[in-house]
Amino acid sequence: MRSTLVFLLFMLLSLAGMATHNRAGEITYEHVGGYTYRVRITTYTKQSALADRSSLKLRWGDEGPYVTEADLDSLFRTDQVYNVGIDVKRNEYVGLHTYSGPGTFVISVEDPNRNAGVLNINNGDPGTPEAEKTSTSVMAIFAIRTVLVIRPGNGGHNNSIKFLNPPIQDACIYQPWIHNPVAFDSLEGDQLVFSLVSCLGLNAEPLDTWESPTEYTDDPTDLFTINAENGDISWETPLVAGEYNVAFEVREYRNGIFVGSVQRDMQITVVTCANIPPEIVDLPDYCIGAGELLQFQLSYSDPNGSNFQVQVDALGGPMSDVEHVAFYDDVSRYFTWNPQCEEVRLEPYFVSFLATDQGNIPLTDVETVRIQVVAPAVENPEATAVGGQMNLSWDLTPCYSAFDPGELDDVHYLIYRRNGLFGFEPESCELGVPAYTGYSFIGESHGAANNTFVDTSVFYGGIYCYMVVTKWPDGSISYASEEFCDTVNKEVPVLTKVSIGFTDITNGVDTVHWSKPSDLDTTLFPGPYQYKLYYSNEGNNVDSLIFTSESFTILADGDTTFLHENLNTVELEHRYKVEIVSSSVEIDAHSSIASSMLLQLAPGDNQMTLNMGASVPWTNYAYRIFRKGPGEIDFIEVDTAYTVLYTDTGLINNLPYCYKVLAVGTYNAGDVPDPLFNWSQEICAQPYDQTPPCPPIFSIEDDCIAAINTLTWQNAAGCADDIEGYSIYYAPTPADPMELWQTVYGAENLSALFDGNLENSPTSIAGCYAIAAFDSLNLWPDGNYYRNESARSNMICIDNCPEYRLPNIFSPNGDNLNDLFEPFPYRYVDKISLRIFNRWGEEVFQTEDPSIQWDGKHKESGKLCSDGVYYYSIRVDFIRLKGIESSSYSGYTRIIASDSSAPNN
Repeated sequence: MRSTLVFLLFMLLSLAGMATHNRAGEITYEHVGGYTYRVRITTYTKQSALADRSSLKLRWGDEGPYVTEADLDSLFRTDQVYNVGIDVKRNEYVGLHTYSGPGTFVISVEDPNRNAGVLNINNGDPGTPEAEKTSTSVMAIFAIRTVLVIRPGNGGHNNSIKFLNPPIQDACIYQPWIHNPVAFDSLEGDQLVFSLVSCLGLNAEPLDTWESPTEYTDDPTDLFTINAENGDISWETPLVAGEYNVAFEVREYRNGIFVGSVQRDMQITVVTCANIPPEIVDLPDYCIGAGELLQFQLSYSDPNGSNFQVQVDALGGPMSDVEHVAFYDDVSRYFTWNPQCEEVRLEPYFVSFLATDQGNIPLTDVETVRIQVVAPAVENPEATAVGGQMNLSWDLTPCYSAFDPGELDDVHYLIYRRNGLFGFEPESCELGVPAYTGYSFIGESHGAANNTFVDTSVFYGGIYCYMVVTKWPDGSISYASEEFCDTVNKEVPVLTKVSIGFTDITNGVDTVHWSKPSDLDTTLFPGPYQYKLYYSNEGNNVDSLIFTSESFTILADGDTTFLHENLNTVELEHRYKVEIVSSSVEIDAHSSIASSMLLQLAPGDNQMTLNMGASVPWTNYAYRIFRKGPGEIDFIEVDTAYTVLYTDTGLINNLPYCYKVLAVGTYNAGDVPDPLFNWSQEICAQPYDQTPPCPPIFSIEDDCIAAINTLTWQNAAGCADDIEGYSIYYAPTPADPMELWQTVYGAENLSALFDGNLENSPTSIAGCYAIAAFDSLNLWPDGNYYRNESARSNMICIDNCPEYRLPNIFSPNGDNLNDLFEPFPYRYVDKISLRIFNRWGEEVFQTEDPSIQWDGKHKESGKLCSDGVYYYSIRVDFIRLKGIESSSYSGYTRIIASDSSAPNN
């Protein structure tokens, strides 16, 4: 029997040796049509290894949970290239697959095993010195995976990124190392986000024997990072020579929505050498308009002197995967690109310059440049005032011919407006219309061929200026057009007053005035004339006729005032418009809508906030505030505000205060009264305390081993002075809702203890904590008393530090010394699953109790097991911040001084 076991072990080790060949790789895909995709597996293997795969098993991601490896599809090798590095061969495997419909599919490959000697795949624990770690990569499964997302609809398909720089790289010990994979999405131009991830193993899950290069050396100066935007991977100071494997993920987002990802596993070989990498002078980011020429010179140096020749390669989408490609001349060191409309897109392009010397171990410096290609502005914009509207037009976008016919309807022209010219001259890469210009978005024209817009919300007297921006189907925007303006003539009646004369819920009065249309062409539109006044107190339409004037033939004549009675001026806003009509011809000449000011009050703690907004065609520039306080008979003017919001302070809570406001406005034009005066209604309210305290400034000091969290906080300076206590909230994990854990009374009490050892406390200190302050009870207008509680502070999450170790020997001989097989003192364990076997593979004990308490007796016979070695497999469920985290491992223990006659080993 022992001979058989030794033979099998020898065979397994032999097979493992023959299968140790995988260095790096990734999976990419492209959409063929319908739900069919072409998938490409690219691996980099040890060329000298005996193992060589003519095919690889692949999971498409739609097989279901019960498909065995034998049932998986095989992708056959379509290409192999030798000597792409020292002892490195590149392999490609291609296959087609049709999915049944939309979904998210994890495509993965597993292949035993990785090449031997990878330092950061080892048997060490975090913190173990590297000298005590032994590489176990020879026994580690090599796995890679990619996520394919198919969304419903015609736009739901995606093509993965592709890499233009191989994943086999060299580095020199003690010299900085930088690499860029040059990931590019040539078809959709999606946003790419880079992040470092764990290398993968069995079941394409994170490899538990892998650690980052920084963790391997456990040196704070040995930094290994990735730039999330451009993909630059930097290793500050490689400290130990040898091979390392790292992995990173590139996630694609389209309009903020995740559409797929590719994970690449790469290998870096650190060697001892005297070489120093070249140095490229930093380059700025660039913004270039379609049709413009971008040209800049690269500057670099070689610290090794003239003994080494530096070769520069430029890699990136603009160099190969666009219609109008860029080029780099290594002699003149000039990069040149003349992108056209076909290269315009929302996401920037990246070009990586790789300066590589010719030392015995060639070293590279990488400088990655961000280039944004911008659509040009539309040309020849024009604004023409006609009656009470502004007609806008402009030339079609200069990029009109670059769009596919199916894209033309998805092109929009965005319209921005302000009163008066700003003088905007955009800086480089200053796209669209910045807010600081004072322009506001007012609408858009849909379709690339729709180059007109009618602005009907213009008023007499204003100089209206506009800019137009083109928005592309992918969301990218152009430079803004030049500013273009015109003035609205007085060809319609102009409302000048909507003022509340009396406040009452049924007998309220509005006073309405308007000014005559002095610029109306009386030749085209002869009289006699009449004014018609329309009214509404709800909805958007103002169409209820409430007044028709007497007929008049001269514009200077005609009644221009109206007193509107029997209104609810307490609760309702009243809206008006006036038009002039002719009994001779049809005239479309009506004013803009103007509304009465419905003053609103928001009571606060010893204060009152007034909202004086009103929808009027003129500009209100001042608000004279009148107040009648408790016990006062008349209104007194107390202040003047220059914005629609005003806070009156120093009031006494729970006493009535009444207000009315006189708005002062202007059209900034002649032939109308100036200034304009309009009253609000009268309104009263009582201030009361509904202002919560500020959130406390919160911190935690945790003692994980002692299972104690000390919570402390401070009150923000200058906040509420009536704090009465604090509410402490707790959630076991970040995903759980926070619930009240403890209430602390007294503003001076600024700490609390979360003790995981107490019976009424959670069994761990892991969890998320936040705190809120509350004030004293306050009387509100409904006659009840309430507390105001602040928003919660910052949430702080604390994790456990679980520990569970088993002895490798015990002596169940009844002397009360080491009689039980039990763990050393452990912490933060939920449960276990333990099975113990004798050397013949027979299970002699099993339990789920973390304390174990095995007395060495056989679970069936109840007799003591004989002296010897017993093997166990165990799964431990640790209590962690993210929930239960399981760890499985195996080991052995030895029984000594038991009943040696028991034949159970």
